Amino acid sequence: MKFLRWFVIVLLMAAPLQAAEQLFDLTEVVPGVYAAIARDQYEVNCNAAVILLDDGVLVVDSHSKPSAARALIEQIKTITDKPVRYVVDTHFHWDHYQGNQAYVGVWPAGIEIISSEATREDIERRGIPRIKSEILYVPKDIARLKAELAKAVGEKKKAEIRGNLRQAEDYLAELKSMRVVLPTLTFDRSLILHQRSRTVEILWLGRGHTDGDVVVYLPKEKFLATGDLVQGFTPFMGDSYPYDWIKTLEKLGKLDYEYAVGGHGGIMHGKAQLLMLESYFRDLMAETTDAYSQGRSLEESRKIVAPKLIEKYGKNFPPAFSHEVMGNIDKAYRVVSGSMD
Repeated sequence: MKFLRWFVIVLLMAAPLQAAEQLFDLTEVVPGVYAAIARDQYEVNCNAAVILLDDGVLVVDSHSKPSAARALIEQIKTITDKPVRYVVDTHFHWDHYQGNQAYVGVWPAGIEIISSEATREDIERRGIPRIKSEILYVPKDIARLKAELAKAVGEKKKAEIRGNLRQAEDYLAELKSMRVVLPTLTFDRSLILHQRSRTVEILWLGRGHTDGDVVVYLPKEKFLATGDLVQGFTPFMGDSYPYDWIKTLEKLGKLDYEYAVGGHGGIMHGKAQLLMLESYFRDLMAETTDAYSQGRSLEESRKIVAPKLIEKYGKNFPPAFSHEVMGNIDKAYRVVSGSMD
């Protein structure tokens, strides 16, 4: 179940967080455009972008569960009395769309949930089965936490585990009662919202992190919400298309933007993170291809490629990169060996 829980390994320090202001740090990036940066939770939430429009609000991504989305809704109400009219699901991964349900029925005028056509299909075909699988997995995680609590020494450690345990139990309860809400408005290449005060471009530039990734671009404000195409964590590549990802980043780099909010990590200034990721993917694929062409096994390739990537890129990623890079090498090896795209 690594593909479902890749984020969790770097987020093990959260206590139970209930109030809205404890879930997200809401910061105005440019006038009327906010970054909702997710605080650490045992079950991770993605970041969001909150964009004020003439007659409403557009939110980019809806987090891992309805309760998190409801928390952000309460925070949004502290900065505007406008209704949320649009939610954009940047891709089909659980922590970006499972909160859709929370936005339905809150405002009388209703809401449109927007995604690429590929993302809507992915939620139906892959996202929903993964939720069912997660319902089977989480109880095992709860049992593991209970075992850790029984062995824990020191009140600080025990409190940490109790907090994680409560969050895991709450998450399981939400999974069991959650209603998957599919996007209601889909598109192929682009969808543009023309408003008096600003223009919002929702763009599919190519396959990358998944086959349906979209970005939300405000050309006048030079602001970009990137989903997980560009973000601050070690890239999860389980559903990715590595060579396409490089090409998509090249296209993304041609957009004129100064500020970006990714699915995870902090607010990004300029294009340094994008260029670093593009370089990382190129090196990952080149080094893995070289190892494979020499007849190296996957295990041998990991031992050869990982130290090179860690030395060059380790400082750009969280500390867990030294372990997470192995999954990236595994993906690259399967691609260059012809076992997948």
